[in-house]
Amino acid sequence: RMVRRLTRRDSTLLRFLIVGTVGFLVDGAILQALVSLGAWAPVPARLVSFSVAVMVTWLLNRTFTFGAAGSAKAAPVRSVLRYVMVSVAGAGINVGTFAALVLLSALMAAHPVIPLAIGSIVALMFNYLGSKHFAFRPA
Repeated sequence: RMVRRLTRRDSTLLRFLIVGTVGFLVDGAILQALVSLGAWAPVPARLVSFSVAVMVTWLLNRTFTFGAAGSAKAAPVRSVLRYVMVSVAGAGINVGTFAALVLLSALMAAHPVIPLAIGSIVALMFNYLGSKHFAFRPA
């Protein structure tokens, strides 16, 4: 319900969610391929898959999500650097929220999908606002 209200008011949030889903699929596919087919260790594979997913979502957000706001005209190097900063901070918020909840609550530790979801939602809002007001701010 809350997402529906937000997406009606601001269609960029809906587009951001769609792009995030694409990014998740790219991240997961590359991660799985590197581990399963390339015999990579999961952590280095995740660094590669996350980096590719960030670049894919930057391009899609720049053109599809925030393009109407004039972000496509902004200098690409500045935009991508800002987007990477937001994405890395968002990943830190996601993992930090998850870890804090798991370490502070036996209930959360027993049901890790709950803190996973909470961390993802907190990071999603940070990433959206950071992208909208910082990474893709109109020139």
